[in-house]
Amino acid sequence: METLQTYLPDVFFLILGVLLFLYMVTDGYNLGLGIFSLTARREEERGVMIHSIASTWHASQTWLVILGGVLFGSFPVVYGVAMSALYIPVMLMLAGLAFRGVAIEFYDESPNRARWGLAFGLGSLVATIAQGFTLGGLLSGMPVANGQFAGGFGDWLNPFAALIAVGGAAGFVLLGTTYLAMKTDGALRERSIRAAVMAAWAVLAGLSVILLWMSLQYYEGRYSLLSLRQGRYIYFTLPIFLFEFAMLLRSLKKAEEDKPFQWSVLLFLTLVVGLAAALYPTAIPPSLTIFEAAAPARSLWFLFVVSVVLLPVMLAYNAWQYLVFRGKVTEGHQPDKAQN
Repeated sequence: METLQTYLPDVFFLILGVLLFLYMVTDGYNLGLGIFSLTARREEERGVMIHSIASTWHASQTWLVILGGVLFGSFPVVYGVAMSALYIPVMLMLAGLAFRGVAIEFYDESPNRARWGLAFGLGSLVATIAQGFTLGGLLSGMPVANGQFAGGFGDWLNPFAALIAVGGAAGFVLLGTTYLAMKTDGALRERSIRAAVMAAWAVLAGLSVILLWMSLQYYEGRYSLLSLRQGRYIYFTLPIFLFEFAMLLRSLKKAEEDKPFQWSVLLFLTLVVGLAAALYPTAIPPSLTIFEAAAPARSLWFLFVVSVVLLPVMLAYNAWQYLVFRGKVTEGHQPDKAQN
C-alpha cells in the first residue's frame, strides 16, 4: 500500500491523460461536426449533422466535467494556477459549449431552424478555438511562485497557442467529418470524405509547423516543450503517427465505412501519448512537477477509490449509449425515434 501511495501522483497523471483523450475524441467529433456544419449547402444537411449527435452529445461533456473535477481533487495547485492564467479562454469555451448545447436542443422545436443551426456551428467554433488557446496557453509555460500564477493577464494569447488552436480545430473537423461519413450515405457522405481528406492534410501541416516552432524555440535557447527533461520523447511517436496517417488516407480513398473514424481516433491517441511522454513528470511547464502539485495522500486515496468505482461504470454506460444509437442517419430522421 505504501508503494501505491508513492505512485499516486503518477496514477492520476495517467488518469487525467485518459480523461483528456476521452473528452477530445467524444466531444471532438461533435465540435468538428459543428464547424463543418457551417459549410452545409442546405438546411436539411445541417439537420442530418445535428441529428447524428443529438442523442449522444450530452455524454461527451460529462468527460470534461470529470476531467475538471479530478484535476481539482488530485492537483489543486495546477487547477488554481490554470484557472487564474486561462480564465478568459476557459470562460469562452464554456460559453461556446453552452451555446452549442442550447442550439441542439432548440433546433427541432424552432420554426427558424437556420438560426439555431448557425448557433450550433458558431458555438462549436468558439468552443474549439478557446480549447486550443487553453491547451496552448498551458503548454507555453506558466510562471508559478508560492503555488500561485505569477504571469501576466494575456500570457495565453501567443503564437504557439494560436498554432495549437488552429491545429486542434483541423483535428476536430477530421474527427467530425469521418464520423459523419460513418453515419450517412449519398452525397453528404461523399462530401464528408472529401472534407476529411483536406482536414487530414491540414492536421499534418499544423503538426509540422508546431514541431518546427518548438524546435526553433529550443535551439534559440527559449522555452518550448523540447526544453523539458523528456520533451524530445514526443518525436518517438512520429513514426506511429505517420503510419496511422497513411492508413487514414488509404481508408478515405477506399471510402471505407468505419475505418476512417477509427484511424482518426488512433491519431489523437498517439498525439496524447506523445504529449504525456514529453510532459512527464511536469504538471505546469516549465518547472512545477506533479509531485509538487499533488494533493495530500488522504485526498488522493479517496479520489482513487472513487475513480476506480465510477469510471468503469461511466465507460460501460457510454459504450452502451453509442451501441444503442449506432447506424445511419438520414434526412427527416428524429434522434428520439432512432431504431438502430
